[in-house]
Amino acid sequence: MKRIASLLWLMLLVLPCSAWADGVGDFGLDAHASTLGLGGELNYSINSYVTARVDFNRYNYNYNATKEQIAYNFGLHLKSYSALVDFHPFAGSFRLTAGYLDNQNEILAVAVPQGSYTINGHTYSASQVGTLTGDINFNSGAPYFGLGWTTLGTTSTGIGVSFDLGVVEQGTPKVQLSSNGPASSNSTFKSDLAAEQTKVQGDLNSFKSYPVVAFGLVFRF
Repeated sequence: MKRIASLLWLMLLVLPCSAWADGVGDFGLDAHASTLGLGGELNYSINSYVTARVDFNRYNYNYNATKEQIAYNFGLHLKSYSALVDFHPFAGSFRLTAGYLDNQNEILAVAVPQGSYTINGHTYSASQVGTLTGDINFNSGAPYFGLGWTTLGTTSTGIGVSFDLGVVEQGTPKVQLSSNGPASSNSTFKSDLAAEQTKVQGDLNSFKSYPVVAFGLVFRF
């Protein structure tokens, strides 16, 4: 959170001086659901054109899927903090947003126990492999760009709703596969597991941008 707060202040300090004229000074709260998870937000209308926001998001979801002929139980763990600055070009409801995400999102995978595993074309027994796990994570810091709309604009008070579309530039996902069975010390198995990891990595290399769709309930003092 210290990194988020420091970045927010830096973003505000480099805004043009003209953006600080016509002060407003209203605080607001937000509760939202998005593709980043469920979260809350504190925002501050600096003036009719500029709003600063800090928020957090959380969500966990489990699902099953098969990857490279191996069945996995996947756990999607969404966790992030962000510092955002909105620019309202018409001093109203429409906004353009830029900011920074402290990105702790990750996907954990555990292979479903079965009699044998086919890894890189070679078959290994479950007793040889032990527990096969995977971890997919992303850059810890990621820029965010988007646009949105809120019924409160920058000067209104009371209760309203908001909607945002954006993208998190999270970088290339990083994949790691590991095993704790006896085969984990075998050079052939290590080579096969590394090749399997490379295949999964190749499938995910293009997933560098994460889309964000958010709906929120806003209250401004």
